[in-house]
Amino acid sequence: MKNNFCTFFLLIAILVSNYSFSKEIQCKLRGNVIGENSKYLVLVSQGKDARNNGVKIPIVDGHFEHELKTPFVEQYTLVFGDELERGAFRPINFFAENGVVEFLLHSSQEFDKNTIKGGMLTNQKIAFEKEKKNIFESKAKEFSMEIGSLFKSNNYYSEDVKAIQKKFKGLANGEELNKLYKMQDELLETEKGYNPKAWVLKNKLDSIQKTAFDWQNKYIKKNQDIFSYSLLFETFQNYKQYKKIVDLEAVSSLFLIYSKKYPSHPYTKQIEEILNGIKTVKVGGQFIDFSAPTIEGKSVRVSEVIAGKVAIIDLWGSWCAPCRVTSKSYIPVYEKYKDKGFVIVGVAGEFKNTDAYKIAIAKDKYPWLNLIELDNKNGIWNKYNISNSGGSTFLIDSKGKILAIHPDAEQLEKILKELL
Repeated sequence: MKNNFCTFFLLIAILVSNYSFSKEIQCKLRGNVIGENSKYLVLVSQGKDARNNGVKIPIVDGHFEHELKTPFVEQYTLVFGDELERGAFRPINFFAENGVVEFLLHSSQEFDKNTIKGGMLTNQKIAFEKEKKNIFESKAKEFSMEIGSLFKSNNYYSEDVKAIQKKFKGLANGEELNKLYKMQDELLETEKGYNPKAWVLKNKLDSIQKTAFDWQNKYIKKNQDIFSYSLLFETFQNYKQYKKIVDLEAVSSLFLIYSKKYPSHPYTKQIEEILNGIKTVKVGGQFIDFSAPTIEGKSVRVSEVIAGKVAIIDLWGSWCAPCRVTSKSYIPVYEKYKDKGFVIVGVAGEFKNTDAYKIAIAKDKYPWLNLIELDNKNGIWNKYNISNSGGSTFLIDSKGKILAIHPDAEQLEKILKELL
């Protein structure tokens, strides 16, 4: 009898813990805008790209309102439309909770004057950011100012990087430009990419950022709620940028705690995909299988297409010019080796519809199978740890092992000559 009562109360506890995710959240957004001429705001949930997703909220006579309905309490972002169109914007973050959230928004030049009121998690976020700023900003400011001074005097990068950057001028988007960017990125991963003084300052700033991440992880462990989960999600989203200073073991352990506490929350699935990609998608690792539809809607499993062959998995988008340059550069290599056991499978990451995809395919004339990843439905970009990128390419051997990531056409052909 005692065991039955324990089981009963355990079930009740589980139901109560999941209750906040079982009812639709109704959040009223209401705000005024000062000193900003944008005609609309774009609203997106955390993890979505505001350039291609989201809802447009009109700004009329400096005022906006919107009824946000969502099945989960999670972080959302507002972005001014004109800033988004210029490609430089500062996100305005808040949490969708039942009730009203009020905004007083300024242009990005006066971003610090913005005020947001309403919602326990939003207030918690504001308090957290204030505390973090008080602890770490003064420590980082001195180094940031010195780095800024080196930028202004053109003394931040090494002579090798500056030589590459000079070659950028006059080059349109093309294979040669892609190669130069790749060379620059490889240098910037090491001391060779920086002026000696800049390298010292960068390492000092990285040390402060690492301390800030460690401090944040302690906060996340102590305060186990959706706000903290959003911080953890953000860390995983930006892992590629901060991989040298983020403790992967620590954040993975935190995810284990949160995934058990919030199994049905969208952060859980997305972090799971990203973490698996971090651990698996690397040279020597195994490719991650997935299914995606053709333009006609037929579902295709990639492993069935590439079985027993050397393959390129080409993740691209109609809107990603460098991706398309790389893809087009592969065409001659594909034609040369397609009858020798080599195959390419393209996957276009598109948003809202496939109109731009159809135009790109007609123009670029890729001779291989292309699939569609519409609105990140299958989480493929997360699975391959490129969620903040336009795309990438992965060379896979006949047993599914990753041989190279984003090889150019010359590198690809060199490897194929050895294998086929």
